[in-house]
Amino acid sequence: MIFLDAERFKEAKITLALILINIICFLVFSLALPGEYIITLVQINWKILNEYEIWRLFTPIFLHSDLLHLFSNMFALLVFGTTIETDPKISKLEYVLIYFISGLIGNVASLFLLPSSVISLGASGAIFGLIGVVLIMVAIENRSLLPFALIYIAYFIAASFMPGINIWAHIFGLLGGILCGFIFYYRRKDFTNVY
Repeated sequence: MIFLDAERFKEAKITLALILINIICFLVFSLALPGEYIITLVQINWKILNEYEIWRLFTPIFLHSDLLHLFSNMFALLVFGTTIETDPKISKLEYVLIYFISGLIGNVASLFLLPSSVISLGASGAIFGLIGVVLIMVAIENRSLLPFALIYIAYFIAASFMPGINIWAHIFGLLGGILCGFIFYYRRKDFTNVY
């Protein structure tokens, strides 16, 4: 369930598509277009609240500030996205919903918990949502790995307190993922074979 091999990466077509979209967006907005174009798509809270630019809650999920930001998010998306997408208990539609619901929950939380002038972008809220689902999967399928999973999450939450990182997108994306994991995975699990 948690262990990945080359075949599972090949099966994760939605994950690979999301990674490709993120990379294309990064190349277009970092190299091909002037900087003012990305400003029309990033999350700026006062623009959402005062000018009703609601798309700013969705578009930042595909935007990244620099190469390290992109790489770290895409690596996590590859690992956690593949784990979820290739699990037979979660449909492709549910996987897409998990990604976007978690990202949206993280961005909505940021809307109300960060100053109105803050600029925010990145797939981190959506990816923390995937981490939340994998946490539910580990808790159900392989509880012996649960302490390691919790340490991993604690480390990344602690790292989220560094300057320039949107802690609220991370925390609420994770909570959104845990909720989605409960809805899409836990509730349909057959516990008769769990030891």
